[in-house]
Amino acid sequence: MNIYQMYVNNNCKLGFYVRSENWKPERYAKVVAIQNVEEGTMIDGEPPYFGGFKYPAGHPKEGIIMGPRLVTLEAEWLDNGVRVTDRGGNFNWVPVYPQ
Repeated sequence: MNIYQMYVNNNCKLGFYVRSENWKPERYAKVVAIQNVEEGTMIDGEPPYFGGFKYPAGHPKEGIIMGPRLVTLEAEWLDNGVRVTDRGGNFNWVPVYPQ
């Protein structure tokens, strides 16, 4: 499952925890933002990638997908406590339920 699907499975609420399969087992981070997604609302687009974000109105490529939605993660072990990733659509994420 990717981060976008986890958001939907979490009743469209942020604040859930994830771990990348590439991280040390004890490391995890809190998902605090997904680009162009207002908490409590469904992500626009088709699952599982939900279409990414698009060039804005007035741009020559208006409406064309620019790239994946950025995901903001927070954890004490990250540099400055925050990481913004464009890999939210990857399937190397697992949900974590810290005590």
